[in-house]
Amino acid sequence: MSIDAVVGRIDQILSMEQQLSNPSGAQSATGAASSYALPSATGTGTGSTSFSNALASAQASLGAGASSQTGLGASTSLQATLAAGVASGGSGLGATTGDDPRIVAMVDEANSLLGKPYVFGGGHAGWGQSSGYDCSGFVSAVLHAGGYLSQPADTTTLPDQPGMEPGPGNYVTIYDRAQAGETGHVIIEINGQFYESGGSTGPWGGGGGVERIGRPSAAYLSQFPNVLHPSGL
Repeated sequence: MSIDAVVGRIDQILSMEQQLSNPSGAQSATGAASSYALPSATGTGTGSTSFSNALASAQASLGAGASSQTGLGASTSLQATLAAGVASGGSGLGATTGDDPRIVAMVDEANSLLGKPYVFGGGHAGWGQSSGYDCSGFVSAVLHAGGYLSQPADTTTLPDQPGMEPGPGNYVTIYDRAQAGETGHVIIEINGQFYESGGSTGPWGGGGGVERIGRPSAAYLSQFPNVLHPSGL
């Protein structure tokens, strides 16, 4: 189920619940008059029992978190449940898309840091903006914006951080190099766009501060033995 479909389902649930408590004046969660008519309790066989069953089915499709909410006052709680589901990896909300709020937040953070100079150790003092970033400080800030990492990580510790999984992601992929005898480096790809701070200069760009770069060559990417992605993305 897409995010839009989930929001629509929430709206339907709230409308149905309001009709139970106030059949004469129910409105949807967005304030519009409900198009879901309250079934008659008599005459057609589609009375309150059928309505309750339909309501229970709708609530079940969104999980137990939604089923405990009642009335129009439930709007905030249900939206919070939806947001929590997205933040936890979209469990029960259908396939993740490139418009996932976590991805949008990562792109916004990466773009906000464009032009920051490369500074060794930059970005590792905390989550406030730094005057400059090294490669892992930048990638840590981007991942944190999407709800991952409790503290900045370097190229050695990043693969073992909670929420990091091996292999390329569908929307976010991290290329990490921290082998003994090699210069550590990490770059990140978000929705097909590569970003990095520092690194080697090539036809794709790179070698400066925080910047967008083109897709690096296969030879360059092969230098990164740790290919990771954030859980759910």
